[in-house]
Amino acid sequence: MTEKIEVRTGRPGLTSIPRHVGGISVELLDELISEMHPGACVLGFEVLEAHGLGKMVSTAGRVKLRLEYGPGSPPLPEQVVVKMVIDEAAVPGVLYETEVMMHRNVLPELDIERPICLAARYEPDTENFMLILEDLSVHGAFFPNVLEPALKPERVGELLDFLAGIHARYWCSPRLDEEKEWLSSFVEGRQFEFFNEETPSWIDELVAESTYRQDLIERVGRSPTELWGCVKAVHEYQHRALPLTLQHGDTGAHNTYHLPDGRFGYLDWQLSVRAAWPHDVHYLVVTALSVKDRRIHERALVERYLARLAELGVSGVPPIDEAMREFGRSIIWGFTIGWLMAPERNYGMEIIGANIERLYAAALDHDTFALADEVMGGS
Repeated sequence: MTEKIEVRTGRPGLTSIPRHVGGISVELLDELISEMHPGACVLGFEVLEAHGLGKMVSTAGRVKLRLEYGPGSPPLPEQVVVKMVIDEAAVPGVLYETEVMMHRNVLPELDIERPICLAARYEPDTENFMLILEDLSVHGAFFPNVLEPALKPERVGELLDFLAGIHARYWCSPRLDEEKEWLSSFVEGRQFEFFNEETPSWIDELVAESTYRQDLIERVGRSPTELWGCVKAVHEYQHRALPLTLQHGDTGAHNTYHLPDGRFGYLDWQLSVRAAWPHDVHYLVVTALSVKDRRIHERALVERYLARLAELGVSGVPPIDEAMREFGRSIIWGFTIGWLMAPERNYGMEIIGANIERLYAAALDHDTFALADEVMGGS
């Protein structure tokens, strides 16, 4: 898809965020980008690609643009990816807000590999948003998913080092409380309220439409309502018993990128949350590795993560046996929320099923459902 470059006609006031590609204007791009990068001036743009839901692995629409900057603008990427709602939202607006606020308030203070963010805005009234990032495909980035060869254990270890750096930075930090208005925990906040209200009925609807999910529920022997009760019990227990830190929240390999020069990082911060360390760790290890590799390497990988926390000055790092117990307990989230309630329009059933099977195998290996039962009722 290609459109002629549009000519800039001047800087307006506050421009609303559209829900269709045709609503993107030079005025809007100029306003958004100059807000985060003073001195930037967008003269025009060209639409290279545009995809709505059902055409990619995503929870938002994506548009690729080539930007034309005016004289004196700071050096910024010419080719960018715009995340936005196209036609209809795939998830509640609170998740879009979380990602925007991560890019505005938190990620700039972290010394981590990440794509250049040119703009980030969320509109509470419409729940529309626009996030403009450099197009990493220009640099030859690889974006894995579960249908491709699994990541090697060493790369998963490196990703755990990456996460440990973030976790250590915010370990029991009062900085988390400063962002509580938009950064939920697993027991409070708008993100929690959405999942608490919608999860059982959402899974019920998905199960009714899918023979695979019906068979899976039969294998598990628990209703969607019972599974959500297990998730909540685990979260309430870990929120009470474990130190809290900043979690990426959605650490599957499909949210990572890998560059030819060896650099790598995370995308898609929609589910970022104040929570305990096993959340990010279990989800990465279980979904990024094949079942065979996970069984062989998971304990050593968790030990590596804990050692990195200690190196970064975190006190009270749990012993490995205790850590593996919480790792196993946390799998209830990855299984139930991570993929059982993932809509086919966002990812496709082949990807959903492959991820669920990895998580289900891990849940059986770790007696996850029994571990969840241990903390039911706050015991």
